[in-house]
This record gives sequence, C-alpha cells and structure tokens, in this order.
Amino acid sequence: MNRWEALSRKIIIPMYVLGLSGMLVIVIAVLMTRQYDTGLHRDDSYMNISGSWTLDREGTKPVDLNQLGEYMDEETGVLSIYYRLPQMDEATSLVYRTKDVYTKVLIDDRMLYETDVYTSGFYNRSPGNLWNITKFHMQDAGALVEMQVYMVYDTNAVTVDFLLFGDKTSIILTLCREKLFGITVSMLMIIIGLVLIAIDMMPAYRQTRKNHGMIWLGLYSALIGVWSLIETNVMQFFSLDMRILQLIDNMIMILDSLPLLLYLDCEYRIFKNWFMRVFCYADAAYILLAVFLQLTGINDLHGILPGSMLALVVSCVELLVWVVVNFMDMVKKHQPILNYVIQLSGLCSLWISALCEMVRYSQADHMDRAEYLRVGMLVFVVCLAVSSQLETYRLLENGLKFDIISTLAYSDGLTGLGNRTAYLEQIEAYAGGETGISQLGIVFLDVNNLKRVNDNQGHEKGDELITVAAKIIADSFGKNGKPYRIGGDEFCVLMTEMPLQEKYEQGLMEFQRLIKEANRVKGRTYEIQIANGFCICDTITKEKIEEAIMEADSAMYANKSFLKGKVRAV
Repeated sequence: MNRWEALSRKIIIPMYVLGLSGMLVIVIAVLMTRQYDTGLHRDDSYMNISGSWTLDREGTKPVDLNQLGEYMDEETGVLSIYYRLPQMDEATSLVYRTKDVYTKVLIDDRMLYETDVYTSGFYNRSPGNLWNITKFHMQDAGALVEMQVYMVYDTNAVTVDFLLFGDKTSIILTLCREKLFGITVSMLMIIIGLVLIAIDMMPAYRQTRKNHGMIWLGLYSALIGVWSLIETNVMQFFSLDMRILQLIDNMIMILDSLPLLLYLDCEYRIFKNWFMRVFCYADAAYILLAVFLQLTGINDLHGILPGSMLALVVSCVELLVWVVVNFMDMVKKHQPILNYVIQLSGLCSLWISALCEMVRYSQADHMDRAEYLRVGMLVFVVCLAVSSQLETYRLLENGLKFDIISTLAYSDGLTGLGNRTAYLEQIEAYAGGETGISQLGIVFLDVNNLKRVNDNQGHEKGDELITVAAKIIADSFGKNGKPYRIGGDEFCVLMTEMPLQEKYEQGLMEFQRLIKEANRVKGRTYEIQIANGFCICDTITKEKIEEAIMEADSAMYANKSFLKGKVRAV
C-alpha cells in the first residue's frame, strides 16, 4: 500500500464520519427546534376523483393534474383548483398526496384544512411527500371545494395527485396493502445491512479479512433500506412529523454513495488510482458542504441533490469497471471467477432496475421512486455480500491450511512441543528485540539412558520414555515458559515470566515430584532420569543470550554427571 493510498483512507473515512455526524446533528437540531401548530386538521375518511377537478368555479375548464405546474402563476406561486362535492350519506374524507407544495382546502372561503407540520430553522423549505386528509360532513354535500396549491421551489416540482374520496380507513389500508412488497424488501435490506455490520465486528471475521468491507456494505444496505422504506410513502401515514421523513430521505441520497466507494476500496483497493482518490475526496467534501449549507440556511438538501445522483452513478460505474477488469484478468489467468460472476449478476440487476425506474419516472412523477430500483438494489447487495463471504471462506480455508502447515513445521511430531526450528526462531526474536523482554530464563534438560532403552527394549519403549519426559517438562517448567524438544533426548524451556529465579525453583520442585511419581508406576521397565541446568540472561542481546545458553548447557551436563554418579553409588 503506497503512502497516498494510505493517506486517502485516513482522510476520506474521517471526512465521511464527520459528514454523517453532521447529518445527525441536523436531525437533532430539527427535533430540538421544531414547533407544532395544533391547527392541523386530519379526520376520519372510495372513488378516484383526480380527473374531476377544474380551473374555474363553473366547472368548465378541466385540469390535468399531471401538468399542474403549467397552470401555476410563477409570480404569486399560487394556484386554485375546484371540485363540486356529490351527495353524501355520511361524513366522508378527501385523501390526497402532495409533493414539494403546501395546500389549503376551503368551502365558501371557509378553510377546512391546510398543510401544517412541525417547523424548524433546519428543515428543508419543502414539506416533501405528504398525505393530506380533509373531512367533509353531510351538510357539505353539493358545496364547491377550492384547493389552493402553494409552490415551494419551481413549477416542475408542483405535484398533487392520488385524490381519493371516501372512507379514510379503507383508503389507507388499500394503499398499505399495495405497498406491502416494497415495505418487505426495504425491511429486508435494513436487516441485511445490520447483519453485515454485526458480522464485520466479529473477531474471527476481522482476523480473517483484516478490513472493514462488510461494515461499509452493511451501512450502504441499511441506508438504502431506510430510503426505500420512506419512498413507499406509507410511513407518512404513521408519522406525526412527516417533514422529517423528507429530510432523512434527502440525507440518505447524499450519504449513500461514499460507503459503496469505501467498500470498493476494501475489496479492490481503488485508492491506488489517483482519480478515485480525488473523486472520493470530492464526495466527502460534498457531504460536508451539504451539512454546512443546511445548518446555515444558505441552501437546503433538496436543492443540492443533483450532486448526490452524480456521485451514485459514478460509484456504480466504477464498481462495474473494477469488477469487469478483474473478471477479465481472472479469465486470462484461468483462475476461479465465481465471485466476479456473482458481482456482475448483482450489477446487472442494479443497472436494469435503475434503467426501468428512469424510464418510468421520465413519463410521470410517480409516488414511489424506488418501485423497481429497490428490488435491483436488494439483489445487488445480496450478491456483493455473498461474494465477500465466499472470499472470506476461501481466506479462512487457506488460513486453516496455513495453520496446519505451520504446526507441522514448528511442532515436534512425537511430543507436540515446539521443535528445534521454533526454538531457534524464538531465540532470534528475543535477540532482535521483537518481544520487548528485559530478562530471559533458560532451562536445558537431557533425558538420561535413552540409547540404552532403545538398544535393550526397542525404539517403541524409547519413544515412550521421551513422551513421558516431555509431559513432565511441560507440566512443570512449561507452566511458566515455552518448552521445546531441540534434539533426540534434549529439551529446552525459555522462561520470561518474572521473577525468573522463583519461577524456576517452583518448576523444579514440581519437576522432581513428577519424576518420582512416574518412576513409581507399576510395570514400567525403565527408570526416568532427566538432568537440568538453569541460567538467567539479564541483558537481552544476541551475545548475552548465547553466553546464557552455554552456561545453562554446562549446568545441565554437571547435573547429568551428578545423577549418573548417584546411580553408580547405589
């Protein structure tokens, strides 16, 4: 990893976290400063009367709600449309959706309803998508209803549609049932996102992958899931503050591209490319700029959304390019391509659904802007997650193979203790100062009479002697150090736990006790006798360690001679 790549990751991630925190600050600021006018009217409330409204009170000029902005007076920003109420046997409601406009409903200049939501200096100017409900009584039958529409941004953003007249409860239940699939898909994306984040936080996964790709993919999935859920326009029925949903919707559209880029960097190291580093810097700066403009009131999030759409498109294009390039490279090298096939499948699903959504949206302003897109995004996220998990499984499998090979390379096959290679590498690590120890205790041990047991009783008994001796050494000195078998009948224990002299003496007492117990075992055809020598190296250098090893070895041979002398004396 070059220093520019590493520096990019260190800067872009904090910038994104700062931007994300800024968005949360805006939400908190809204919640703390919003005010509510109790004059909001929403009462109990089937036929579609969208085509029954007119531009005049006489009912001679029909209005096309799909072209409502064309009738708007840009100077005043107000438009009035009219509808004559039919005969009613009971109280009935008018339920209609508006987007980026405020409305009032009047009968004979008497106001029955007006758009009224929480207000805050940190909100967008627009109330976003709203479901409006106006109740009419039996005595209102035949009266002329006037709806006044107030423009917020421009004529292109004026939307009043889905004007439904009848029982309010039936209308709401019908709309919820129609959006049940969209709600399910959205919730599934949120759950998948949270699961991916939880997986990334698992110690075993982090040790295997050594990056946070799943956190970024999980965050992307969760954000898209929340955005998709808001886009169903069902949550607006159950939220007291509908305006904040539009704010969160805009926030997610601004925030959701960078997690995808950070995921790409974890998987493909896109920060190696200078263009991608610059683009990610720009995206992170764009998020921070959005926070600044919203908090200062210079502009609102709705007004700077085009930048987020550009960032998301570029992110998806970059993902496609990197996957295709890697796919072609794998094909040329005749390497497994399953991961890339899965990723390409997810990308195709995303692009096809996005294309369908753009075509649909270009024809009319639909209530749900994610009807096709949410399915493509779900398939996209699932494909990326499955691909990453397959790669994790491959890394884990290779890691297990490496552990097995490593165990075979550094372990003694007969005793299970560290072998001579492991011993020499550990000494080298101590001498090189890699472990940071200040003192080293060295215990050298030698099993007496191994050759005699091998010659007289066979190598099977000789192996048994070595195995028993190794267990005694591990159960005594090995409690406070690392035991190794460094030769046929030679062992060594490297001790670092302080105080070394006290730990050695404790081990020696246990060592002598275990030898006595082993020699009392009935049926054993040989005597266990193990010589030992000990030395402390109090200056950790290569030369001092070698001197300590020679002293411990000399002490061990002195003890060996002493033990043989005792046997001859007996």
